[in-house]
Amino acid sequence: MYPRTSPHLPFQGLGSEDALRHLADALPDALFTIDLAGRVTYWNKEAERITGWTAEEAKGRDCSILAGDAINGCACGAGPIRCGLVEQGRTAKTCTLRAKDGRLLQIVKNAVPLWAPDGSPVGALETFTAVGEVGAEPHHDWRPQARVDGDYCGLVGRHPVMEELYRTIDLVARSNATVMILGESGSGKECVAEAIHRGSRRAQGPFVRVSCSALNENLLESELFGHVRGAFTGALKDRRGRFQEAHGGTLLLDEIGDVSPTVQVKLLRVIEQREIERVGDSAPLKVDVRLLCATHRNLKAMVEEGRFRADLYFRLAVFPLRVPSLREHAEDLPLLAEAWLARLEAAGAGRPQSISAAAMTRLQAHAWPGNVRELQNVLEFAALRAGGGDLEESHLPEELHHPVPGAQEATGPQAPDLGRAAPALDLVRLSSLLLSTGWNRAEAARRLGISRVTLWKRLKQLGLIEPGKGPPAA
Repeated sequence: MYPRTSPHLPFQGLGSEDALRHLADALPDALFTIDLAGRVTYWNKEAERITGWTAEEAKGRDCSILAGDAINGCACGAGPIRCGLVEQGRTAKTCTLRAKDGRLLQIVKNAVPLWAPDGSPVGALETFTAVGEVGAEPHHDWRPQARVDGDYCGLVGRHPVMEELYRTIDLVARSNATVMILGESGSGKECVAEAIHRGSRRAQGPFVRVSCSALNENLLESELFGHVRGAFTGALKDRRGRFQEAHGGTLLLDEIGDVSPTVQVKLLRVIEQREIERVGDSAPLKVDVRLLCATHRNLKAMVEEGRFRADLYFRLAVFPLRVPSLREHAEDLPLLAEAWLARLEAAGAGRPQSISAAAMTRLQAHAWPGNVRELQNVLEFAALRAGGGDLEESHLPEELHHPVPGAQEATGPQAPDLGRAAPALDLVRLSSLLLSTGWNRAEAARRLGISRVTLWKRLKQLGLIEPGKGPPAA
């Protein structure tokens, strides 16, 4: 489903027309709306600044006002039906536009169709941000880090899907757009976020990460916005939040799909007003932060189900960027393995002399539901067992030889019965699985298709304890 609203009021239903215009003019991105014929019906202040066309000059003209070069520009001016936007539902792409003074600008653009209450299309809402002039050399202090031997800011691979990912990172890094990083768990979303930060104008500022799934609602609110002394029991002194820590830099909200409705409302206010309020305080504090988000969840489905605010989703997903799973670039597995073993050696953990052909064949035959993170854990486990010699097939975790019962079904609709799955988890296989996930019990339970409580009970029965830790906690 897509937002059902009028092309004249981009966010109808959220306030008066004047209030909405003030809100749109305060956005850091250019925003405009068009009708079905492609004529501009709204044009915000940032669109004026980037293009040089005033709102009075732009309104009533067709969208070919943004025409760039013949290949990458949006020059048809025919409206959202003929250009395919209504059929596609939403587009996010890079293209060019020609400013009023003739300069050719490279932009990152998003567009969504707008619908009448009866379900018929009435126009489109589009946002864009400029990332530089076509042909201009980027300023030296925000040029993306060079790729060396297929390794780019911790991302490794030479497959075309990875090269496309690198190209997209280079482009969005130059803008200040909010990026929604999508992908499976363990695919490298945090590395992508860091690469965007390193390649941006904010590279000299802080890069701050927050795991939204690791904290409950109250703790997450304090973590993000900070609190004042006496705000709640245990608040013995003022505390800076992560937004304040990231001032002048970049803030990554990891697993944004796990944020509660209350925190969602407060995040929307921060994005719209660029200010925060600490817990227990009513005085707003201005913040200058570029926001990146990451999730493995289907946020569009969550919006349709009413579990995630639509207005927040469209503010966060200015530019959706999908990270490919390891299955999509499995040809890079030897390169990934070599790169990770080299990092182990650099960390003083030692590394095998080589990986045998049989071991590599076994690695390439695995489905890797945990993606690159699972591969790293498997290689670290195998390297310890190899003890500095060649890494053989026998050094790999048991689960790569004998898949854990229920692991494949866990991600589908037919997950195994919780009570019947647990007895099948013998000591060896469960140990191998936990080692391959770095003792991430939530991830291990997900792969097995059982609850964390069921896994905890089985760990207790078997007496399995994480090295250096106490008995397993539920």
